[in-house]
Amino acid sequence: MRILLAAFAVIAVAACGDDTDSTDVSSTTIVVETTTMATTTTEGVALPPSEFSELAALLEPYATPLGFTVTRAALVDLGTYQTSPEGTHLAVYLVATTERTPDEVAQATIPMAAAFLPDVFSRWPGLMSFDVCQEPFDSAGDPNVPSDTIVNVSREDAEFVDWDTVTLAELFDIAQSREGFTLYAASLIEQSATWQAAVQG
Repeated sequence: MRILLAAFAVIAVAACGDDTDSTDVSSTTIVVETTTMATTTTEGVALPPSEFSELAALLEPYATPLGFTVTRAALVDLGTYQTSPEGTHLAVYLVATTERTPDEVAQATIPMAAAFLPDVFSRWPGLMSFDVCQEPFDSAGDPNVPSDTIVNVSREDAEFVDWDTVTLAELFDIAQSREGFTLYAASLIEQSATWQAAVQG
C-alpha cells in the first residue's frame, strides 16, 4: 500500500476538501500519483459551465437520487490549481440530506462515484479528470472542513472500472495499480467496519 500524503495535499488544494493538512484526517490514505491528469485545455472542446448555479443544476440529478445535494462544484486548471472556466478537472462536493453513520458514509462511496462515472466523461469530452467528495453532514459547504471520502480519477483510468458492478474492495485494488487515481477516507470513516473490510479485501 503506497502512502503518498504529500501528493494528496497537492490534489486537495485544487479539488475536493481543500485539506492542506491531510495528515490530520487519515492515517492510511491510499493515493496513487496523478501524473496522467492533463492540465492543458483545448479551445472548442465541450466542458460543463463554470458558473456554480448552472453547473449545480446539471449535477443535482446525479446526486439527488442518492440523498445528496451539491454544495460546491468547479472546473479546475491542474496547471495552476485554480478554478478556471477552461479547467479540465471537474471537482464536485456533496453533502447528504440526512446525517449518516461512518459505515453509511463508507457504503455510499461507490454509488456516489458510479452515479457520475463514466457519464461525466461521455457528456463533456473536454474533461480530463474528475473527483467527487462526500463532505461531513454539518460542514455547510465550508471549504476548510476536510472531506469524508474522495474518489479522484483521470479519464484514462476511469475506463478501467466497471462502475455498474465495482465494489469498494475492488476499487482499492484498482487504485493501487493505476496512476491518476485517488481513493481516500478521513480517519473516522476508514475506521468503520465497511472500510476496514474493503481494505482487507
